[in-house]
Amino acid sequence: MGQTQTMVAEIEIQASPETVRSVFLDFSRYKEWNGWKVESSNSSKRPYELRPKDKLKVDLGTMKFSPTLLQNSPDAFEWHGNLWPIFSGKHEFKWQPSSKNPGGTTFRQKEDFTGLLAFLMAPGRSFRKKSLDNWKSFNADLKKEVEKRS
Repeated sequence: MGQTQTMVAEIEIQASPETVRSVFLDFSRYKEWNGWKVESSNSSKRPYELRPKDKLKVDLGTMKFSPTLLQNSPDAFEWHGNLWPIFSGKHEFKWQPSSKNPGGTTFRQKEDFTGLLAFLMAPGRSFRKKSLDNWKSFNADLKKEVEKRS
């Protein structure tokens, strides 16, 4: 049912992966440094307590949806948003020790899109460009906030 389209946005951050994860999971403070909103559908759960199959509420400014958490580990945070068979995406946020900057972190967002409308995320499509620009903006905001707090 259509091709898989993959998008990736990456940035180097001058702080440890643990620090990057800490700021990333501090959902309640997102409004202080960027326009995204991420929260658990279960308000009694803190971000570190979220487990696979938990539901999230996500507002990326350009899109609102309620994905299911796939992973919340020391290395990554991943969700699956689904309007199958129309559109489905697995979005991963990953922080790993940088191979470019000792003591730093490579922060990466990656999403695999499938479904009938996955072609909208193909290279050269405006929807892909808008989404990638939004991710890059989040990455830059995260970098600024992490380095400010470090």
